[in-house]
Amino acid sequence: MSQSSLPFGEARAPSENAAGQQPSKLFFGLKPTSSLSFRMNRAAARHALDRTRRSAYPPHLLHMTLLCMEEFRAPPRHLIPAIQKAIGEIGARPIPIALDGSNLFGRKRHLVLTSSTVNRELRSFVRILRNTLSRHNLPRFPLTSFEPHVTVIYDCGHIDLLPVPQPYAWTAGEFLLIYSHYGESRHEEFGRWRFDPDAPPYPSSPEQLRLMI
Repeated sequence: MSQSSLPFGEARAPSENAAGQQPSKLFFGLKPTSSLSFRMNRAAARHALDRTRRSAYPPHLLHMTLLCMEEFRAPPRHLIPAIQKAIGEIGARPIPIALDGSNLFGRKRHLVLTSSTVNRELRSFVRILRNTLSRHNLPRFPLTSFEPHVTVIYDCGHIDLLPVPQPYAWTAGEFLLIYSHYGESRHEEFGRWRFDPDAPPYPSSPEQLRLMI
């Protein structure tokens, strides 16, 4: 798994408010292409008019969470070298993503884009990712369920679902390790890894996946 440059130490430290009142999440995620992010944002902004006072999430922050590692009061810089070493062991192919519907998640408070079909490649990669962290004794939340989605409006309440006349589709060529500063609408990247088109195909069943890893 090849890795591009990492902006270690270049981002600002979290504010006293964010660090003192609420922990922030460190997670692995995918980001849509820039053009798709702006398209998602424009659609959500139009949909929000006269329906909610909440704004559409900024396009540069739109993401799909793959796996949350843990919550921290400040960026866990001491963990980054171990995470980098562990993730370097993974070889995984690019993953096609298609979001063709919408729903309300988080007790019907957040408007999200979803998929009507099961993405087996994505699920396999998430399982590989979690098992890699587990094997290296790194923090990770329990993987109870996984519903791929991109949140386009947070805390909007129960509103009409967002029509998706044309799927938001892209092929994910990389995945990221992100620290989301609570209450600041700011992401701090701690890793960006490219998928490998020449990697072995994803296992087609949980049994094969267990044998592979």
